[in-house]
Amino acid sequence: MNIIAAAIAIGLALDCFSVALGKGMGNRRIDRASTLKTALTFGAFHIVMLSLGWGMGSRVAELISELDHWVAFGLLSATGVHMLYDAFHRDKSDPNPGMGIKSLLSLSIATSIDTLIIGFSLPFLKIQLLLMAPLVGITSSTFTAFGWYLGTRVRLMMGEKSEAIGGAILILIGLEILLEHLLR
Repeated sequence: MNIIAAAIAIGLALDCFSVALGKGMGNRRIDRASTLKTALTFGAFHIVMLSLGWGMGSRVAELISELDHWVAFGLLSATGVHMLYDAFHRDKSDPNPGMGIKSLLSLSIATSIDTLIIGFSLPFLKIQLLLMAPLVGITSSTFTAFGWYLGTRVRLMMGEKSEAIGGAILILIGLEILLEHLLR
């Protein structure tokens, strides 16, 4: 396996891990179905976005790179604010709120925007899409599942405060992405 391909896959999967960790802190019990749904969706979005990037070519990369940080910041911050709100206002009788479809889709997009841009560079790096797409999908799914599980475990240890912490983590990830691009 190409070491560059593996490094790229791990780098892209770290966003998934961080977001899943934060979002997993909103669960009150370990739920394999939510873990699996989130992991597979994040992985699938990474495969699709990588393939789209590879297919669209580098001309579109410049346009998207001008906006990607704003989109990621907006989606992650909105989800984080929603989690903060839920931490203090949600019906506490629901033992496992899971992740709704809107949240799942917005986080899947937010974590895979960089993957779209990486897809543009694959031909220049001489990395085959048929090698990279499954590698990125599997790595992202695995890191997502581990982050979700770990976040849920933290929630079980810390209690109600962990959802607020998870929401703050998502907002901070969004801010970090935004500042990284603005301060270049």
